[in-house]
Amino acid sequence: MRNLAQQIYGNQLTEYSKKQTQKQKNGYSSRLGWVFVSKDFTKETTKAVRTYGSLFNVSKDYTYFTPNTFYRNDLRRLSTLRWINAMSIDIDAKNGENEGMTLPDVQELITEAGLPMPSLIVQTPSKGFHVHWFLEQSKRASDKLNAHYSRIQTYIAEMLKGDVNAIGPERLFRLPTDENTVFHSQARVSFDKLCEWFQLVQEQDQQDVHTYKKGFCKGYESLLKHPAVLKILEGVNKGQRDTACYTLALAYKAAGYDEKTAEAYLHNWNQKNMPQMRQIEVKRKVKSAYNGRFHAPSAKKIRELSGMLFSYVIWEEAKPREERTYSHIEEWEGDVLAFIRSRGGKVSGSQRDLAEQITSSADRDKKIPYTTFKKVIARLEEKEIILKSVSSKGRGASTELTIVNEIKAVRTQSEKSNKTQEDSNKINGFNSNTIKDTVEGGTALPFSTGSSLALLKDTLTPNLLPTYSPIAQSAPIPGNVPSAFVSALFNRGFKDGRFIFRAWGKVQLAFKEFGITYRDIAATAGYVRLAVDAVAVTVDKKGSMIAGDFQSEDGFFKYLFGATKGLFANYRADQILEFVVEIESLSDIMLFHVGLELEDELKASSVVDRELIVTKLAEIEREQSARQRRKHYHNHSAFDLNSSLNHFKLFMKTDD
Repeated sequence: MRNLAQQIYGNQLTEYSKKQTQKQKNGYSSRLGWVFVSKDFTKETTKAVRTYGSLFNVSKDYTYFTPNTFYRNDLRRLSTLRWINAMSIDIDAKNGENEGMTLPDVQELITEAGLPMPSLIVQTPSKGFHVHWFLEQSKRASDKLNAHYSRIQTYIAEMLKGDVNAIGPERLFRLPTDENTVFHSQARVSFDKLCEWFQLVQEQDQQDVHTYKKGFCKGYESLLKHPAVLKILEGVNKGQRDTACYTLALAYKAAGYDEKTAEAYLHNWNQKNMPQMRQIEVKRKVKSAYNGRFHAPSAKKIRELSGMLFSYVIWEEAKPREERTYSHIEEWEGDVLAFIRSRGGKVSGSQRDLAEQITSSADRDKKIPYTTFKKVIARLEEKEIILKSVSSKGRGASTELTIVNEIKAVRTQSEKSNKTQEDSNKINGFNSNTIKDTVEGGTALPFSTGSSLALLKDTLTPNLLPTYSPIAQSAPIPGNVPSAFVSALFNRGFKDGRFIFRAWGKVQLAFKEFGITYRDIAATAGYVRLAVDAVAVTVDKKGSMIAGDFQSEDGFFKYLFGATKGLFANYRADQILEFVVEIESLSDIMLFHVGLELEDELKASSVVDRELIVTKLAEIEREQSARQRRKHYHNHSAFDLNSSLNHFKLFMKTDD
């Protein structure tokens, strides 16, 4: 369960929960997310966890989980999603629906749909199936992404005879166990690939709802009989010959032909090309295909060369770990951590010596390869699970590895620090307006979603007395301010409703300069997170009530206004940059399609960020213009070259 969870969530969960004092000192990371587990689909039995330890413990008593994670631990809603990690489908087998369906039937449906191999298939007690595709890289949730996710999910559910009502990235699915997992592979898919699949199938289905089946190949043995491959075998034009020869050689290789036979067939195929390739080039392409690392042709290349729909999935069951020649790096992570824990949470020595001492939990005779050990250490260090320090250089170098949270947990505090912590907790007490912390792995009122903000000083500074009196009678907290923003201020000792209301007003004014209305700020999760981060930045510069270094109201509000503007400007710049990178890789048709979608958004009665859409449309126009210029330049360059060659030939004839 732990290895599978790490495969899904990566660094969105931590190994162990932090103490409250550690959170106040180091802040909260925006990469983390909450996983919801449930005994059934009722709210009363739902629990949120944020550590692998908590998830492992509750998995014995809970039945369902969310593959995607949330930034709030009290509300499992589409609007509170933080990370999308998987595309998941529910195939029901109730009330006579899909009666008698087996795992091979599900695999057949996936193959016919042209979908990639899934990462996990779980069978439910009712003999239904939950199918999951883990994403290569988690996607940050947004309103637009969530909507597109649901569109793709609906299409996949229709093709797999799944439940088209169980749609949405926020849904619960059955927790995988050794007993109910019927298929598990290390396969992952990019969200862009799923978008391409959706676009391709959508275009075909506009003509015939069953057209998609015509383009899919069931296995390597039928590759050479598929209409798209047969089309390429009829011969290609000059600009396609090299790619076609290499692609066909891989097709023969995948179909089981030896190199000599494949070369003979391709020499015959070459005679159909206009003009033909040189025989030595055919030989080189075949040799490259058979000696290279690819075992089968690219479906994308076959589509491009044939101009026809083509896709295929080859099912390869994952072998047990003890039978693999190379254990998955995530499984080695568990072995490395177990080794360090067995030595008190800290080890030191040369890296080669440390690697020599680590064995596989599945096979005690198998040691971790040195190169794999270095990769594992780098991954664990990046996830902030371990701390690595190196002393000296060269052969005398010594590496110290420490499991961060476990070392922090065993540190003893002095009486003075214990008293400071008690005083801090008293100042930061919860009132009746605060969400009660009943969850595993953290607090219900996070300080910030920022990952690198130093929120509080290491120690309290009693010499700096607050100018904002905590003794004065507090006004009630306004109900129209988002709870996350209220919590960000409340947890720092700002409990007066008037102060919180004025702070929210400064945030609203900052957003207004970018054309964002007051109503849309509170309704958009990303904007609220940005406002919470602005509070963290402001506290770092202007102090807080809880730390005792608060300076003044006016200075705080002015800095909050500027911090919000600066963070949103960076946020907007990142959005545009990501969009430009995305559209540069799209085909002309896809680029046109994205432009139409944006224009439809702009025509809607309620637009959250009109300026962003207008900017994106301008970027699309620039990209389309740039492509036209490149085509124009290419065509004229080719024309000028041909013209020069003709003039040269005419000159030579005249000279003769």
